[in-house]
Amino acid sequence: MSEVAKPKRDGRNERSAATRRLVAEAYLALVGDGFLRPTARAVAKKAGVSERAVFRHFQDLETLLSEAAMIQIQRIGREVPEPAPLDGPFELRLDRFAQRWCELHERVTPVRRAAILYEPFSPEVARRLGWIRGVRRSEIEQTFAPELAPLAPQLRRETVAVVSAACSWSTWNQLRTRHDLDAAAAHRAVRRSIAQLLGVASADVAGDVSGAGTDAAL
Repeated sequence: MSEVAKPKRDGRNERSAATRRLVAEAYLALVGDGFLRPTARAVAKKAGVSERAVFRHFQDLETLLSEAAMIQIQRIGREVPEPAPLDGPFELRLDRFAQRWCELHERVTPVRRAAILYEPFSPEVARRLGWIRGVRRSEIEQTFAPELAPLAPQLRRETVAVVSAACSWSTWNQLRTRHDLDAAAAHRAVRRSIAQLLGVASADVAGDVSGAGTDAAL
């Protein structure tokens, strides 16, 4: 039998891809160090390449942000816990869900702060942040399906939205920076909020927010 010819490696393309990754990683490193809008010169210096190389491999900021986002997603995928189980006791699902998203928010905080600055002007950043919100809502709907199932459609939608807000990066950042909670305390607060919100939703089904009850409370 004749040997199957191995595809030839394109050294130039490999070097180009390696340089692109090096530049994108340098950008992420600078953002992680607190430089939310690093210059091309700073990125080039951090990557150990010429400033010209930065512009040659990234024609505009959007392409650099896209490459950096892909690297960030790969890193986070390896570092944060797996999604919560879809069955089992509520407490277990709650623990795993809260742990996953709190750890994710803590790890992405430097990059997320930079993303806030770029979001109004960058379709790439806006798209990525929208994707993350979609993933979070999907995981809420799947992880807490037993608790959400009895709810009327509108109440279910509202509950998913408010739980998503409670475990968002914005809430995490408020707890960590505005209210001076350490990571463990912020984690407990998020976990408790999710449990209470889902509990309130269950109470709503039982009629605790019926029209008459609301009038009485007012």
